[in-house]
Amino acid sequence: MTVRSRSHGDRITDAIARKPSGLLGKLLFRYPFAHLTGFELALKLAPTSASDVVLDVGCGGGVFLREALRTGCTATGLDHSPDMLATAASVNAAAIREERLTLAEGDAGALPFQEASFDKVFCLNAFFFFSEPAAAIAEMARVTRAGGSVAILTTAKQWASDANWLVRPLVRRMRCHEPETLSGWAAEAGLRTIRIEPVPKSGYLQIFEKAKHPAARRPEAICPV
Repeated sequence: MTVRSRSHGDRITDAIARKPSGLLGKLLFRYPFAHLTGFELALKLAPTSASDVVLDVGCGGGVFLREALRTGCTATGLDHSPDMLATAASVNAAAIREERLTLAEGDAGALPFQEASFDKVFCLNAFFFFSEPAAAIAEMARVTRAGGSVAILTTAKQWASDANWLVRPLVRRMRCHEPETLSGWAAEAGLRTIRIEPVPKSGYLQIFEKAKHPAARRPEAICPV
């Protein structure tokens, strides 16, 4: 059997976006200037406070975590890239020493956390690379406490089709979903869409809420760790 090697475009996409690694990946996610507008909007629409326990799914270099931690919350960052977790640890070294931040390597489709562990869950500029997006939303819902929120910043097909030639090879490897699709997956997972906001040159931010009094208890998808 002939095994096809990955294309140059796939290797570049992995190195700088899907599973960032190497010096370029570290620099891009330690200084993610293109993502800062979305980070600011996420904290405006789903603000964190000192009483919140926060999860950042696909935390990258930890810059969003740094901004959230300034509000006094405690947090966990999850990523599947060891290089990104190392960068996030460097960016947030003080919070780790203070035991306000924990970092974990893992898969968004099988989060290694107990049910109802977090008040607020964020997934910013990572969702479009998840191979099982519906399962990822279900997992985010599972680990969110009743009355908590899930915020996802991702890209719609229209924005992807308008992308310039420089980023088009990367965009072709993204899974771009319309807000209605995310709302459907969220509803199946027990979440209600409460807000959708465009993010300039990025996509849209969608905020979901988990009911305070669920009609029925959802079974845990994985065993507690």
